[in-house]
Amino acid sequence: MLYFLYNRFMQKSVWTRRGVISLLFIMFVSLGIRSAGLPNFSFLPLDLFESEARLKEARSILTSLSIEEKCASLLLVAYGGSNRLTAEFASRYQKYPVGGVLFFAYNIPPTAEALMELTGGIGRVGAEGGIVPFIAIDHEGGTVLRLKGLTTDLPDARIIGQSKASTETIRQLFRLTARQLALLGFTMNLAPVLEPLTPETQSFLSRRSYSVEPARCAELGALFIQEMGEAGVLSVAKHFPGTGDGDPHERLPKSSAKPSDPSDPYTLPFRTLQKKGILEALMVSHVQLHREGVQEPATLSSVILQKVLRNQWGFEGLIVTDDFRMKSLTQARDPIEGVVRSIVAGADLVMYLGGDYTNVHQALVKAVREGRIPLQRLNESVERILVAKIKYGLAKGTVASTREGERAQGQSKEDLSKRLIEFNQVKKEGDILLREVLRR
Repeated sequence: MLYFLYNRFMQKSVWTRRGVISLLFIMFVSLGIRSAGLPNFSFLPLDLFESEARLKEARSILTSLSIEEKCASLLLVAYGGSNRLTAEFASRYQKYPVGGVLFFAYNIPPTAEALMELTGGIGRVGAEGGIVPFIAIDHEGGTVLRLKGLTTDLPDARIIGQSKASTETIRQLFRLTARQLALLGFTMNLAPVLEPLTPETQSFLSRRSYSVEPARCAELGALFIQEMGEAGVLSVAKHFPGTGDGDPHERLPKSSAKPSDPSDPYTLPFRTLQKKGILEALMVSHVQLHREGVQEPATLSSVILQKVLRNQWGFEGLIVTDDFRMKSLTQARDPIEGVVRSIVAGADLVMYLGGDYTNVHQALVKAVREGRIPLQRLNESVERILVAKIKYGLAKGTVASTREGERAQGQSKEDLSKRLIEFNQVKKEGDILLREVLRR
């Protein structure tokens, strides 16, 4: 066989042979450098090939989906009130294959093994249809830590930002944290907070921001996102373009951010990581941006989502919204109508927690059929979601993926036992390292 291939190869022109040899050489060098673990190394041709392969596959899957399935994939919903796999979830997912499910503290079983069984069960339910939902969690650390006591208790971002520990030590802590999440079965983390702390955001983000310095926020946020991604967990950086002057759970805040301005300090960490190609997904907050002349919340604004993020910034990742059940939206607006408007404006994955999301799904389907949501607009978002899922091993027949996502599509008792052993070891290492970080 090798002799046959060699003869066929030698029949090609000298320029073709040189081109193939050069390409293979570059690919092997690239893989060698990657395996050496050099930081921030990106080899464009190989990355481009992988991206093109994922895009081609996403478009192939897209053609097989109905409008109902596409609309369901736009939703990030709460898992429900249980901490175990329920027949109700399985039945509902078969009818409404949502893009992701979000866990809260009450969804977390008392043991790591039980949690692995739950997330694995959700993965199997999704795998039956070929597309697994993102299993998401808020795991910032400190005051936002749904897995407290089960994993290494990552401290508040403020403590990390003030730590005198080396960059490599903090990276290692994030690496062990990410590995724990991956082993537990999570594939999306609604973190980190990239916003710098300002007088405006002090009351809401006093402990959740890394620093008052945008550069420090960008530095630590990059480490967090990179290590999550390497473990197979998609980070959703938040809150873009800022949380503003109040708590969006209670009212609609106003933000002084001006994301169209390259020097805007509120959004500088996001812009920095976008330019470096690190930002894969971000969460847009419900805020008014008076400096941009936008009266409606950023989550409903095509000016913010399309004109600024997509066109000006060139952001191609996932635009995820904050929860549409927050009072910042519900006090003056119909949240279901808000979801429809957000998709029209340019959002990809809309968070809708609590309530009956089947009504939201019906509203989205109706809006598509009536032309309020153009089919092209729908397909753009679904395509982005599929590309991300393919990259993280959550869609059938995924390509170029070495992520941990494949774990979600089924696990034997033996696999579960091995993962539990590894999890306990990684948690032990994380706990030891955390003490070192806190001492500095």
